[in-house]
Parts: sequence; structure tokens; C-alpha cells
Amino acid sequence: MAKVLVADDEHGICQAFAALLQREGHIALLAASGEEALALVRSDAPDLAFLDVKMPGMSGLDVLAQLRDTHPDLPVIVMTAHGTMDTAITAVKHGAFDYIGKPVELAQVRKLLQRALHKPDLNVPPDLPPDIPTAAGEDALVGESAAMQEIFKLVSLLTQNQMTVLVTGETGVGKELVARAIHYHGNSKDEPFIAVNCAAIPANLIESELFGHEKGAFTGANYRRTGRFEAAGQGTLFLDEVSELPLPLQSKLLRVLQERTYEPVGSVKPRAVQARIIAASNNDLQAMVEEHTFREDLYHRLNLVALRIPPLRKRAGDIPLLAMHFLRRCQAELNKTIGSIEPAALSRLQAYAWPGNVRELEHCIRRTALVARGPTITTHDLELDVSEPPAAAQTGDSVQILEDATRRAFHLSTQATAAETPDLFHSLVAVVERVLVEEALASNGNNQVSAARVLGLHRTTLRKKLGTSVEEGAVGDE
Repeated sequence: MAKVLVADDEHGICQAFAALLQREGHIALLAASGEEALALVRSDAPDLAFLDVKMPGMSGLDVLAQLRDTHPDLPVIVMTAHGTMDTAITAVKHGAFDYIGKPVELAQVRKLLQRALHKPDLNVPPDLPPDIPTAAGEDALVGESAAMQEIFKLVSLLTQNQMTVLVTGETGVGKELVARAIHYHGNSKDEPFIAVNCAAIPANLIESELFGHEKGAFTGANYRRTGRFEAAGQGTLFLDEVSELPLPLQSKLLRVLQERTYEPVGSVKPRAVQARIIAASNNDLQAMVEEHTFREDLYHRLNLVALRIPPLRKRAGDIPLLAMHFLRRCQAELNKTIGSIEPAALSRLQAYAWPGNVRELEHCIRRTALVARGPTITTHDLELDVSEPPAAAQTGDSVQILEDATRRAFHLSTQATAAETPDLFHSLVAVVERVLVEEALASNGNNQVSAARVLGLHRTTLRKKLGTSVEEGAVGDE
């Protein structure tokens, strides 16, 4: 039995936690504010604390900061409905045991209870969510889909170390943004971030470009050249399209990663590599290894931490957030005030395939904002930019969900005769409704928030249709 503090100004959330904790055999200590939470810590000495970020008076992060000074061994789990990477980084730096978004599934809470109470290691970095600013004045990673939240978690963990990272994904998904986010939120944020496009450098020049050369090393080497490894110093060297490196250079890069030294062209004096290496590719490196066009040992060296960014078509739920993010960014540049995008236009954006991914969406919004005449972007405005036909049905696509649900509901309804089901109309409606909800959940990874958005329902309405109470379903969504 453990004493678990839950601090949240939402009474229903506290009561749901209390019911769960009682069923799990624990004692719940409930607080509606940060001040109450600190008082309970002093008086009751809890074994674990759940803190909501937004509370009257002191925020959950303020409480966390104090607890790290006064009760450094107390595992603290931070909860929030609208997490940003700044919040995530602050939680990490103050030693949060974990960081979770709302609504919190009770199954997730049970796992957290087991981890925190039975293996309380405050050196285990937390799980963290969204909106990663990549650097001052730079673009940001935006998204609330489950796939992007996993990206945000990994990025937050990687800011605390210098591990080699491999970022993969299609062209335009934001691989360099991920690399910049890792760098500018890490301990080396004041050091250089050097980006190298390996595909843009001729094969006969890339060794000199990466490692530098001494004067007289080859014909035309009239001066000493500083390579990118040296220029990166103790910062980050980002090797974009690393799959384009010639095999001889792959061998030399492998040696650099293994021994953390390199030699400029024309020199026999090794130099230490101090920079973190982040590599990226839009090619399937595993397939290239099998085809013997990429070294297997180099692949495994680069792949210490793998971070795959999903294409935009696989996370259509993030498109409205991204579209508004890009719209806000370009308003000042265009000297226009466009505050919204009509629902029909957003639906069209979500139906499009986006072969160029996030980069293409940004360019589309920029062009659309330029030609838009009113304060709201309409479908008519988008027709000037989105010329290709909408994508075929994708994960989370509302049309596909409706078609799948209709086929399933028809099959189920034909299994019952009118005699067995006197009220055939209402029975059929119930079947269609149940199947439609199930299809929406399945197409959105069982994420109730995303499923409700696709169905056009409020999250509370969806949960009622699922027949779940707060105790049996999810905890909090605000």
C-alpha cells in the first residue's frame, strides 16, 4: 500500500484517480491547488505524486521545482492537456519521473504506478509530449497525434545526452527540424549546429568537406581548409542524406564513430571528434544494407537511437494544427490578417495526399494566404493551390471509416431476422452507431480524442456511446 498525491483543480479527475487508487490498494491524497499539494507532502509524506500543470495559484511545474529541493526522492508525474516542449524540458530539468498528456487512460496510470512505486529510479527520464521549438526564430515541430508524441518523447530524452541519432522519413517531413530541436534544447545549444547535405556535394570533394585538408594535400589545395567536423566543435554535426555517401567515405565515417577521431586530407595527425553526430535519410537504410549499397556496420553505429518521422498522410489529424501554425507565421511577412481556415477548407487539406509532406503544406498555406481576400481561408482559395486529386482513403479518413462501418453494419444486421429483432429500425441504427465508433477508434489507434474529431462528436459524447464511465475509461481531457 502506498500514499499517492493527486493535485488537479478538476474535481472529477481527482475522484476518478481516487477510485482507481482504492481499487489498486493505495491511499489517495487529493489536492485542488499547488499550495494544497505542498501542504499534503509536508503532512502526509506521499510515496508518489501526480501534478497537473495548470492549477490556480502555483502551477504543477512550480510545485515540482520546490519538491526537487525539499523532497528529491519523491517520484513526480506531471500531467497536462496542452503540453509544449518548453513544458517538457522544464519537467525534465526539474527531475520529473514522467510526463503524460490528458486524457490519461487508466491503464496507463496503472503502469505508471507500478513503475514509480516498485522501481523508483529518478534517473529514468520521463515520457514527454508536444510542440517542439527548434531554436530561437526557427520553425517548430507541431502535432498532437500519437506518432508525433512519440517523436517528442524521444527528442526530450535526447536533449539530456550526446548519443548518435539516426532520423529517417520521407522528404519534407522535418528531419532537420528534429535534429535542430535536439541540439537547441541540449547542453550544447550554444555550440555550432553544422548541417551537411551529403547528396549535394560531389563525391571527389566530400572527404575534404567533412574532414578538411592541409595545404598542398592535393592539386589545387592552396590553403588549409577547415572541415565540417572541426567546425562543429562541441556542437552538432547533422549529416543529411547520409545514404548518399560513397562506400569509401562510409568506411571512414564508421572509423570516426568508433574511435571518435579523424584525420584531415593530407595529415597523419588524428584530431578528436567532440561533436554529436545526427544522421538523416529518406531512403530505407536497412534495404540498402541488404543490397550492399550501405555498410551494415555503419548502419548499426548510426542507428543507436532510431527516430522515424511519419509522413503527413499518416497523421492527417495534425494538419489543422500545422496549417494554423504556418498561417500565423506568414501573416507578418505578407502584412495580412487572416485569422482562420473554414472547416471545409481544413477537410480538403486533410483529404490531400501531401507527397511533399509538411514542407508542401507550408508552401501551400503561404501561397493561399497570399491570394486570400478575406480574413478566412476558404475552399475557393485552396483550389488555386491544391491541384492534385485528394488522396485515397488513409488511416483516420472519415469517408473510409464510414464505408467500412456501413459494410460491417450491413453484414451484422442481415444475420438477424425481423422475428428475432422486432424493432428492426432502432436495432440497425444501434449496430451502425456501434460499428462506426469502433471503426473510428481502430483507424485512429484507439485514441478517443482523434476518433471523436473524425466523427464530429464531443469527446464526452463519444465516451457515452462507448458505454464507459470516467472510472472505466480515461481520466481528464482538460
